[in-house]
Amino acid sequence: MKKGILSLLLIVFVMISCNKENKKDNVIPNDLAGKKELLKKKKMDLMKLKNEISFLENQIDSLEPGLKKHILVTTIKATKQDFRRYSEIQGVVKSDEITKVSSEIPGRILRVYVDNGNRVKKGQLLVKIDVEGIQNKLEELQKSYDLAKDIYERQERLWKKNIGSEIQFLTAKNNKERLEKGIESLKIQLRKSKIYAPSSGIVDNKQIEEGELASPGFPLMMILNTAKMKVTADVPENYLTSIHKGDKVTVKFPSLNMEATGKIKLIGSTINPTNRTFSIETIFKNHKDQLKPNLLAIVLITDYYLPDAIVVPSELVQYEISGKPFVMIVAKENGLLKARKKYVVTGEEYNGNIVISEGLTENDTLIDKGARSVSANEIIEVSTSK
Repeated sequence: MKKGILSLLLIVFVMISCNKENKKDNVIPNDLAGKKELLKKKKMDLMKLKNEISFLENQIDSLEPGLKKHILVTTIKATKQDFRRYSEIQGVVKSDEITKVSSEIPGRILRVYVDNGNRVKKGQLLVKIDVEGIQNKLEELQKSYDLAKDIYERQERLWKKNIGSEIQFLTAKNNKERLEKGIESLKIQLRKSKIYAPSSGIVDNKQIEEGELASPGFPLMMILNTAKMKVTADVPENYLTSIHKGDKVTVKFPSLNMEATGKIKLIGSTINPTNRTFSIETIFKNHKDQLKPNLLAIVLITDYYLPDAIVVPSELVQYEISGKPFVMIVAKENGLLKARKKYVVTGEEYNGNIVISEGLTENDTLIDKGARSVSANEIIEVSTSK
């Protein structure tokens, strides 16, 4: 009876001691350093507890197979590939060929046969200018020419018969030739009353309407050759040694949700002192006329390149509390597939992928889906479904 009472008192004493110890561990410090230290300790305790649970489950599973339901995972092979990291430079789409259409003679616009957005072919009639004044001048000049020609022919016949003076003959000849040149000049102006497309493309920035006056040299409209487009961008000067004429570049067009590959056609020869950039131009074929002038473009400039590197998805790299990176791989042991923790050294990262510079080989099989749900040495089952 006394032994039973003593045993009961001992159990109560142990429980009270454990309860006091737990309460002490659960006291949250007020200072930041204390909170961080407690959080670190709790995480380590949790990791230790998970490892102990996993160890016990694996022991039980080996003694009584089928009792535990294994975690289903998917896997990927570690492979070597070229790794590129890009810097994104904002650019804009422009037409590679822009032709300004203007009149060579003054006059009132009679007809405009095209409008903005119309596609035209080289030699197509665009504008007709009123040349009634020129036509009237031509008719008057033609009458004067007919008279001058008749006088010249008469003087020529007399001159051949040694009748009349040489001055009279030369004056008549000069008048006839002068009027001939005047007539030819007016005929050229008449031909210029019709303005034709100098190149094929799309009409843009039309600045005249019927009834308005056209002045020589004043642009009436522009024709954009959209068969080939260019993207211009201002690149920071620290890329001077990385970019060369003829290099292939990838360009994204966010509004179209598409990418295209082109070549650098032109590199600017000066540095903009304001923003310390230089310009580049990249030429593209305009497939199905999707590219429009002034469309936003993103030029991808390679700023890091590593050939034949082991590259894995960034999400597969996990970190211990100490910050040490690792991945979960598949290992076969006694006919069972187990998850193994493998420490790695990481390199550059871009677009969801990261370089593994040390720790992995091409023979390693990484756990993909389910990598964060398994513990080291835990028995797993690899899904065979696609």
